[in-house]
Amino acid sequence: MGSWGAGRPYDPAAGQPAALRWLTGEDWRPALRALIAPTAVLLLAALIAAIPDDYGYSFYFEAPGFDDRFGSALAMALAALGAPFRFGVDLGTLRGAGASETTVRLVPMTVTAAWLFALWLGLRAGARTRQARTGEQQTRRQAAAEALRTALVAGGVTVLLGLVAGARWHPGGSRGSDRPGDFDYSGLFGRATYTTDAGWLQAAGWTALLAGLLAFAVHGTDALRWAAWRNRAVRGWAVAGLSAGRALAFTVGLSALAAFVLIAVQGEGWQTGVSVAFLPNAGLLLLGIGSGATLRGGSDDGRGGSTGPWEADGRADGADLSFFDLHGESADWRWTGLLALAAAAYLGWTAYRRQLDAADRLRLAAIHAAGLTLLMTVAGALVSSGATSTYSGRSRDLGHEYSAGLVFGTVLAANAVWAAVGALALPPLLTAVRGGAPAGPLAAVPPQSGPLDAADLTPGAAPHSAPGAAPHSAPGTAPAPATEPFAPGLGVSEVVGSHGAPTPPAAPPADPGDPPSDPSVWRKHP
Repeated sequence: MGSWGAGRPYDPAAGQPAALRWLTGEDWRPALRALIAPTAVLLLAALIAAIPDDYGYSFYFEAPGFDDRFGSALAMALAALGAPFRFGVDLGTLRGAGASETTVRLVPMTVTAAWLFALWLGLRAGARTRQARTGEQQTRRQAAAEALRTALVAGGVTVLLGLVAGARWHPGGSRGSDRPGDFDYSGLFGRATYTTDAGWLQAAGWTALLAGLLAFAVHGTDALRWAAWRNRAVRGWAVAGLSAGRALAFTVGLSALAAFVLIAVQGEGWQTGVSVAFLPNAGLLLLGIGSGATLRGGSDDGRGGSTGPWEADGRADGADLSFFDLHGESADWRWTGLLALAAAAYLGWTAYRRQLDAADRLRLAAIHAAGLTLLMTVAGALVSSGATSTYSGRSRDLGHEYSAGLVFGTVLAANAVWAAVGALALPPLLTAVRGGAPAGPLAAVPPQSGPLDAADLTPGAAPHSAPGAAPHSAPGTAPAPATEPFAPGLGVSEVVGSHGAPTPPAAPPADPGDPPSDPSVWRKHP
């Protein structure tokens, strides 16, 4: 009956719908394994924040239990993925009671960086396992499919965490303060209900976007290598992107270290511990001020009135702080300019070391300025609160909004200027001071750039082999077993090189039916 005994292998998924076969196939296993470590990072961050049980309000009521603290901490940890944290208080039906809700939008970038790093490690391990098992290089379509699966799994995991995050706590055993002269809050806070929650829907969207982009970057390495071989512009953007990424990592790391030193010296013990989750935020704000951007902090009461943290000086513009106008603040803020100088110097040294030409240095400046502007934009904080109070049968709605961050226009202008100084102006100066040939195009290969030397580029010359490798096969003959000069395990950074692009491959055969001269480069791609 059916296919039994017909000599065809039995496939239990043959009769299933295509969508179900796609969802239950083995291709989902790499995405599931890659999300284990990032999920553990979020749970560990929530566990660290939930362990302390005394936050300074023990004279009002007893601290919540560990389950309530862990649920609230998990809701705060999801803020690293773009989820707004909500805290609500319901005072019940007392005379003069009401309800309030506060929404905090503040990204703990330390947790975000740890999540991205753990996901990158998982994706890279999955890509290497697949390469070792199949020996095939992924095409753009395969990389896009893997990125889609990773994005869906990451979004689903975030939804599950968001559904279990949060807490609803009604304090029992409330007590008044033992300090003389303090107001007795036991009757008020003891009957209140506290709730915490996270905007998991927004977090799921941002998680899917970040995970999909990172997965496509990891699994699309082979396709990017192939495109970089064939297109000079793609190779230039790849080199600029890698260089800008490393410069951004150095800049943010140095700024975070400076912020940690300042907080550790001037703050208290608990402030130093809490600040670890927000060190990149503080460092980026310091770097923004040192670059010349404007830091703006203030509040809006919803009726057109606004205040600022420096309003006590009696100035209407007291809510702004700039490197060029410190509003009577300490001159120690001038030291933040060293961060901007260090970032520009490192960017210029990177462009000089890689011997980038003018076009690639322009690409480097554009990517660096855009990336740093994006990071500084999300480094700020926004707190909005709304409350409804009832007193003597009369209801009134109250609202307030607090914000602190860098002004976008000033950030964009400052980063563009410093990126131009670092990527465009410093490399020619370094070349003039240190000597050496000016930067040439990426096609120029220095002697140490790869396993092929300059003789391989000579028309009609027999290509030389790398040390320890078998000679390359001549066009039209079967390739001899040799070490591939561009093995599938190499990444984009190895292909483009630290000092230029790799050696161009030999020209393809005139007849498409003839065997290629280098099967590791000239292969069929969509």
